[in-house]
Amino acid sequence: MSKYKVRFHLGQGKHYRHFQITYPDGRRDFFNPENHFILMRNARLHNNCKVAKKIYMGQNKTVCSWIVCEDIEVKGVLSYLFSSEKMPNGEGHTEIIYNPRNNPHWLENGQNVDSKHYELLYTVGKEVFVG
Repeated sequence: MSKYKVRFHLGQGKHYRHFQITYPDGRRDFFNPENHFILMRNARLHNNCKVAKKIYMGQNKTVCSWIVCEDIEVKGVLSYLFSSEKMPNGEGHTEIIYNPRNNPHWLENGQNVDSKHYELLYTVGKEVFVG
């Protein structure tokens, strides 16, 4: 089964600080985290530790991490205004953190969770939470 890849895009340009989704067919879309929620099912945290450690030691940032998932759903903030469905928020849910400048690993409650599988991850703003 082909997989989707989701990452936070930090390259300069109009999609700076947007989520980038790469579809199984290679197509890419970008979503402003202020206007969209991304739900990722059967997801795994991918990290190239060798590259992440170089960034941690001060080298320039380059793509080294993403989330791989089997199914994805992107919902606009406006869609919740016309629905009885509750808008996602992070309250009461565990945040997954990644910033190789501070730590070269994906973190959940301060613990390394590189390559960990999750049934559901979702975004709120630029943050990722366990569903």
